[in-house]
Amino acid sequence: DEETSAATTVRSSGCPVRRTSFLLFGTVVRYINRAVVTAIPLDLPLSRHGESPQNQVSSFEDCAQGLAADIYFLVDSSWSMGQENFEHVRQFLYSVVKALHEGGGGRFQFALVQYSGSPKTEFQLNTYPSPLGALAHIQAMVYQGGGTRTGLGLDFLIRAHLNAAAGSRAGMGVAQAVVILTDGRSQDDVAEPAQVLQLAGVNMFVVGVQDAVDWELREMASVPQDVHVFSVDSFQALRDREISKITSADLVLLIDGSENVGAANFPRVRDLAMKVIEGLDVGRDTIRVAVALYSMDLEVKFFLNSYDTKAAVLDAVKALQFTGGNEANLGAALEKVTGILLNPTSGGRAEEGVPQALVVISAGPSNDDFSAGDRALKAASIITFGVVVGGMATAELETIASDKSFVLSAPDFRAVASMGDQGICDTFKTP
Repeated sequence: DEETSAATTVRSSGCPVRRTSFLLFGTVVRYINRAVVTAIPLDLPLSRHGESPQNQVSSFEDCAQGLAADIYFLVDSSWSMGQENFEHVRQFLYSVVKALHEGGGGRFQFALVQYSGSPKTEFQLNTYPSPLGALAHIQAMVYQGGGTRTGLGLDFLIRAHLNAAAGSRAGMGVAQAVVILTDGRSQDDVAEPAQVLQLAGVNMFVVGVQDAVDWELREMASVPQDVHVFSVDSFQALRDREISKITSADLVLLIDGSENVGAANFPRVRDLAMKVIEGLDVGRDTIRVAVALYSMDLEVKFFLNSYDTKAAVLDAVKALQFTGGNEANLGAALEKVTGILLNPTSGGRAEEGVPQALVVISAGPSNDDFSAGDRALKAASIITFGVVVGGMATAELETIASDKSFVLSAPDFRAVASMGDQGICDTFKTP
């Protein structure tokens, strides 16, 4: 049938390993497609069906190094979780993806689906060329709320994610693993979609938090269940280790300097840029900042390597003057971001593995085609955010941004004054 054919594109093979420690994602990595890699130090206070953590800790042998995997996170965001607990989940996901990326040497792809009464794709395996985009997305994603239909979430994974169009490399022999995180009993049947995935050889890991039902967790998990089912006493336990956010980055602020803003409103936009910068750890070895205005042409105000301190950057932004221009050629400006503002000569550190981000502040639609600039940003794995004033450029910025949720809006310039960065640069803030 349709579900079976969708899932049979997914294949993996087991690897005989000794029981490992209770490090959840060390276990995930070891059991998928013979890809047993270095244990990742996420020391979660987990328990496995009747065993104490102390009895679960033992050494392991790698049976294969350097193989790839596609990892899908299916995360409960129902009303029973609540906003506060969702923040614990967010930080847990951030830490896990970051650790898997670093421990796996870039061989892993990640997808994330939230589910409640209905599932929602946060990102597919091929949404972001770099895991840095996935990390930024996790920091910005919004809590859904609703019922708990885990079965529907699993079925959604089968139909919408486990295929080549969504980035699955199962056809290339790459292992497939699903990690389910839930805090309660499902309101629908989980057995059938879970069985489809299990029969297709997908490795199913389940993390049950607080009121999760043990027998239902077992029903979804792969065998042996003692290494695929985990219980966590509380959401707070998901945060047992400090979450380290990105501490170094190259950040460009690209500000509309056209008549869309106007001389009277420009100070409000300038103050918003300063508010974003104030929350960052600016420095030569931490977060570097560049600023440019765009109208008919791009006007670079300073480069990433122009200033070494936050105070100097803030002084330079405070001194910005409105220059004006009848056109807002955002497309031409975007094309120059990677070529001029983020290159090594200007202080860009992409070659050193430092993430690069762009914040576009716009007050009106572009007067030129921005598709080429948009493609250049995505090809260079630039994490792109947007702030739109007035709403006329919302659709444009949602296209340009790494994700629609990365776009903030203010109804008018007066509202800009009360606007925080509201998560726009949370990924680059100090813990």
